[in-house]
Amino acid sequence: MNKYLCFLLLLVVSPSGYAQQKVKDYVQKNLALLRSISPDEVDFSDLEAIGAAVGDARIVMLGEQTHGDGSTMQAKTRLVKYLHERKGFDVLAFEGDFFGLTAGWGQVQKSPAGVKSFLWRNLHNVWPACAQFADLLNVYLPGTYLTQNPLEVCGFDNQVGYAYSNALLKDSIDQYLRRRQIAYTNSEGYTRKFLPTLSKFKGRFWEGDENVAGLQRFVAAADTVLAQLGPGAFHDFGYLTLESARSFAQQSLAHGNKVVSSNLRDAQMAKNLKWLATHKYPNRKIIVWAASGHIIKNTDTAMKDKSDAAITCMGTWFARNSALERQTYVLGFTSLQGAWKFATSAKGYSVQRPRKGAFETWIDPSLAYGFVDFRRFRGENPGFREVFSMKGHGPNNKLANWTNVFDGVFYIRDMEPCGTVRYN
Repeated sequence: MNKYLCFLLLLVVSPSGYAQQKVKDYVQKNLALLRSISPDEVDFSDLEAIGAAVGDARIVMLGEQTHGDGSTMQAKTRLVKYLHERKGFDVLAFEGDFFGLTAGWGQVQKSPAGVKSFLWRNLHNVWPACAQFADLLNVYLPGTYLTQNPLEVCGFDNQVGYAYSNALLKDSIDQYLRRRQIAYTNSEGYTRKFLPTLSKFKGRFWEGDENVAGLQRFVAAADTVLAQLGPGAFHDFGYLTLESARSFAQQSLAHGNKVVSSNLRDAQMAKNLKWLATHKYPNRKIIVWAASGHIIKNTDTAMKDKSDAAITCMGTWFARNSALERQTYVLGFTSLQGAWKFATSAKGYSVQRPRKGAFETWIDPSLAYGFVDFRRFRGENPGFREVFSMKGHGPNNKLANWTNVFDGVFYIRDMEPCGTVRYN
């Protein structure tokens, strides 16, 4: 009987073990060695493996396990330089204020002081306050404006509360709606409730019954206005700006429900990024700078954990447009060990140790950096559906079919926390 049970167990377990061995063998045979993550390293020959995998994609999404991962900030800065100088990418889209960054960048004095001031005031400070981000912010971005190939900045997040939006969001939406001669602008509710609520869009609003009621009224009014604008306005920047404000209000109202709140935000981010890719920059090459948790694809089918699978991330929404999916390469990051810390926090955290048989354990521990192309693996193994452990979503182990979540993975053995710099 025992032999019979063992035989049945082997029948159940072996296919999964064989499938995981297949992806492990692929990783070990096809891992490209990377020399450095230092932004000062301008010999990009080691990054050509990533360039070859990107191919003719015109959108490259660069993730990060956590906004406190200083090593990945450095690696991404070097990748931005490579993609800009060798692959022709000239737009940098941040997980940041859609209205403020996209409308505001054109008003920025493109000097080191002007760029630094604008990004400090209009990006979430986890980036500009991170010492490993300083090269991109202070040196590289403004430096491109001394060349014939400047790097343009925009944002795609629905979240506001930063300097440019604080000053101009209400007036911009008001001017757009009046220019479009929307009937609701002539109502008492528009001047007494709608616009005053917009003027409060300087952060989160969920505390207090008065704010909740005001946001609920704003969402209902925004629905009315968007309907009056009609389908012909779907591609207007003003329409997307108002829609983003509405989803931000909805997200604030749903703050206690992570799934609902996340889905509202990521769905709007996908719409905004799609607009940037197809209307503002239809013939430009775009680098997307965001958390891995936003850019991942196929979350509903590839993630093992039910709470992760319940959230439809921006990258998943975005990839549902087959034309855009073909034009996009999604690059995730993972680390074997180390620590992370938000630049704005005093407290740091350790990277979780990998599970036995996890992706990170397949790589020789003497190797500091590497890259593997999962898109090629999918092409060679179209039926592959097996899950395996990797720290691709965050600094903790997650089970997923990672070959269907990322197009490629950048491996950094030792994660180092963000150092802190202050604006001056």
